[in-house]
Amino acid sequence: MSTDDPRLRVVCDCMIFLQATASESGPATAILRLVDGNSISLFVSREILDEVRDVLSRSKVQKKNPDITSERIDALLTRVSDKASLVDAVPQHFSFVRDPKDEKYLNLAIDVAADYLVSRDRDLLDLMTGNGDECKDFRRRFGSIKVMGPVEFLKSVELEESKE
Repeated sequence: MSTDDPRLRVVCDCMIFLQATASESGPATAILRLVDGNSISLFVSREILDEVRDVLSRSKVQKKNPDITSERIDALLTRVSDKASLVDAVPQHFSFVRDPKDEKYLNLAIDVAADYLVSRDRDLLDLMTGNGDECKDFRRRFGSIKVMGPVEFLKSVELEESKE
């Protein structure tokens, strides 16, 4: 995959999309605005888009977040499809025994040489600081990928932009 584009390369997990759909403000929405403004390059896979639709369509999620409607889900998926780069086939680069459901995000981030994987998921965030063999192996092999929460990510982007 070509990395000629100077923009930061970003993968977001499902919760970032959920939070951006549930609220018109907040860090998740700010991340999508960066995508809309072509300030960052967002990457998604079909598997991730399917998970986003599935999770956001669950009645339990919609009861907890009444602003998540079918219309908002469709609008989010259209917005992401229009702006993000879709990777059809993501090979297995890393096995994440601690939480195999998170492998789709890690493998996409690895495949597209992402600068950031944005998540609120403790299992993913622990990859940066955890002492377990799996965490150490990830950092050793893929140390250029920073896994961080949305607020920390936005601060990093702001810092990057101030350097330019």
